[in-house]
Amino acid sequence: MEIIPAIDIRGGKCVRLYQGDYGQQTTFADNPVEVALQWKSQGARWLHVVDLDGAAVGEPRNAAVVERIIDRSLLLVELGGGIRKKEVAEELLHRGVSRIVLGTAAIEKPELVEKLNRRFGQAVVVGLDARDGKIAIHGWRKDTVVDVLVLASEMMRIGVKRFIYTDVRRDGTLTEPNFDAIGKLRDRLDVPVIASGGIARLEHLQRLGELGVEGAIIGKALYTGDINLREAIARFGG
Repeated sequence: MEIIPAIDIRGGKCVRLYQGDYGQQTTFADNPVEVALQWKSQGARWLHVVDLDGAAVGEPRNAAVVERIIDRSLLLVELGGGIRKKEVAEELLHRGVSRIVLGTAAIEKPELVEKLNRRFGQAVVVGLDARDGKIAIHGWRKDTVVDVLVLASEMMRIGVKRFIYTDVRRDGTLTEPNFDAIGKLRDRLDVPVIASGGIARLEHLQRLGELGVEGAIIGKALYTGDINLREAIARFGG
């Protein structure tokens, strides 16, 4: 299971939100590049980066910071937040982003997801951001009536090969992942699923591994010290 540290960027800084609420922000570092280098020194191979400003306005706002992270750390970066146009996706991949994460576009522009998937294949990931089982979009600030499993099935039909599932109500809470929902996704899908939201203890990683997820994204628990990244990778990575 790939252990993937998260960096959420807002205003050029490394922050964490509580349940995706832009009004409940904690700033952990002024320089996301230094944070990326810290996670690399502890054994990370991948980095999950969210451009929170981009998610809110509909187009990336911190691409220059992300590019510096890639250039300095040489980590593999998956990036989400405001990627809703073909030319934006192409530019980010050209700049060295290894995977783009499409969330809002999967609801509002499924034809774009299909085109990008045909061209870039494994570099395209769909983010299943769920609040009470329904997809949330526009930086999690807008709810929909679309069921997570329905969207996942539709995206698989057009060829999507990987998903990131995030339970919005668990994200940033240091409670526990939504194991039930993750298990249902794994039962339904025959492509890799990466889990995110609420991971706070090593025991959570063990259970996620037993569910068969490809990766686990850890955010707040790394910044608070509840999980040691080096230990997590040593026990569950690979």
